[in-house]
Amino acid sequence: MTSRRTRSPHPGRAAPAPLARSGLPWLAGFCTLIMGSAFAGQNAPAAAATDAARIAVRSDATAAAFDLRVRDSVSGRALPAQLSLAPVGAATARQRLDLAAAGGRVAGLAPGEYRLTVSAPGYLPVVTTVHSDNALGLPTTVWLSPKRESEALDLLALKAAECSDCSVLSGHVYDQRTGPPLAGARVRSGLGERAVADADGYFELRGKFVQDASRQDAPPPTTSLEIEAPGYRAQRLEGLSLVNDSSHFVVDLARGSGRSVEKRVHAQAEDNAAALREREALMRQLDADNAGQAMRAGQTLAAAQVSATAVSVPSSIRVGTNCSGRSCSGVSVYSLEDYVAKGLDEEWIPSWHAQSLAAGAVAYRTYGAYFVAHPINSRYDICNTTSCQVFNADSVSATVAAANATRGVILSRDGKSAAFSEYSSENNAWDDPSDGLSCSNNDLSCGNGNNGSPRNNWPCLSDSVGKGKGCFGHGRGMSQWGTQRWAANNGRDWKWITDHYFNNNNKPAGMRNAFRSDGGGSPNPGGAPGTVDTNGTPLNVRSGPGTGYSVVATLADGSSVTIQCQTNGTSVTGTFGTSKIWNRIGSGRFIPDAYTQTGSDGRVAPDC
Repeated sequence: MTSRRTRSPHPGRAAPAPLARSGLPWLAGFCTLIMGSAFAGQNAPAAAATDAARIAVRSDATAAAFDLRVRDSVSGRALPAQLSLAPVGAATARQRLDLAAAGGRVAGLAPGEYRLTVSAPGYLPVVTTVHSDNALGLPTTVWLSPKRESEALDLLALKAAECSDCSVLSGHVYDQRTGPPLAGARVRSGLGERAVADADGYFELRGKFVQDASRQDAPPPTTSLEIEAPGYRAQRLEGLSLVNDSSHFVVDLARGSGRSVEKRVHAQAEDNAAALREREALMRQLDADNAGQAMRAGQTLAAAQVSATAVSVPSSIRVGTNCSGRSCSGVSVYSLEDYVAKGLDEEWIPSWHAQSLAAGAVAYRTYGAYFVAHPINSRYDICNTTSCQVFNADSVSATVAAANATRGVILSRDGKSAAFSEYSSENNAWDDPSDGLSCSNNDLSCGNGNNGSPRNNWPCLSDSVGKGKGCFGHGRGMSQWGTQRWAANNGRDWKWITDHYFNNNNKPAGMRNAFRSDGGGSPNPGGAPGTVDTNGTPLNVRSGPGTGYSVVATLADGSSVTIQCQTNGTSVTGTFGTSKIWNRIGSGRFIPDAYTQTGSDGRVAPDC
């Protein structure tokens, strides 16, 4: 089997020459990686490496280019990495580049879509799509997950648990431009606690805060972090939720003076009218786009829709960053699971019951997966603001655990693709005129104690836990506060809660007809993770380990899978060379290892 890093499409054939010496018909010139003022991983003459303008081999290479960095998704540390780049649908034109930890510029791409695989020793690879249209691309950061899960956040959560009103705030501080840690950076919290970053840029604060039992139906109290380092612009993070848990932050400081302020207002407390209107406008458009998925009266669901066994789960997501509304000036690429683990605490309150958070993880993951299939921009799938789904790179122990508990589970209406999984804060179909909350549901005919918006194809749903609570949101899909009340006050688990809001506990109607996938083709804690890599074409899933077995499903390129075990079968030549190994990803479901990115040259799972 060929190396997961070299990825030669033809075993036994010599690896392609370095890019500085090899031309490809699919490039108008060459694809060049510029590392500041020098090539990375290429034998360029020293004289030619002193001027970035002369390194670009096309006159317009600075336009058909994008800046790229790779980082550890847990600590934020800058990583050297290996890149594999090919036009979508042309795997044999694949080229390899080495990227230094400081990052670099990929230049000279002809217009089109490219499949980019990013890997580094000790990390799970990420496969994503790059769009080139002769314009300067957005700066892109790819965040890789360590193969060995970190227990650091859980250990800090135990520190927080030592007292009932304590919160642990930790993080790493880095130079924004070049990436090294900023030892000696000073950190101060709104609780009055202080810390100094160590040689790795790491800081840790623990402080007590007051919890108000009378505000059970309100977001938690907040604090701030102030981060300073000599020669750098100070950064202040405001509106950070204070919960009896541990939170981790990745902080990048820019050189200069003065202070920047970033407001981290929780989505549950968001009162930005313009942002909410933009979000609702997007929701209405997507409602119209998905109206054909509503169940008609008397319609019977197909078995595939109920079980959702063949749902394609994307392995990664491109998140627009530095956004104003849905217009973003940067891109961060995460594995889908990292995206859920890091972003869930921005939409669900991290101090909520574990079963509420797990139900939220399913909705949050599905929402992200939907946008991977229906991106809002050619360069990113989803924005990180209230206009889409709020996301920040900080991590909270409880929401990371919720993502892990539901790993790979998404909702589907057709048994093949991710549903548009709507949710809003308080979905009770009654507007309390005195609560000051913004109710955007244009159909409250279901009445107090019910969810729904029949005018928008969401039928009425009895939801007693919301009775007497004023509508705050659009009334469609999952009620976020409802998930908390069902879990904390009624002992319901995440599966029941998810089914309750999205298919009326197996009594579907209208748009309330989305079902949980059963994990087929998606990761679970008991197997090795992998990513389908066919460079653009669907991959057949067969009933046994060979091409002579029947096709039972297909998986989209880039889909995440869990390899339960491996066995020998028909020899297949694919993206990773020729191999007889077949990967079992479910009962009676096998795919060839030659088309599976595992990050390893050898076997990664037990024998079947």
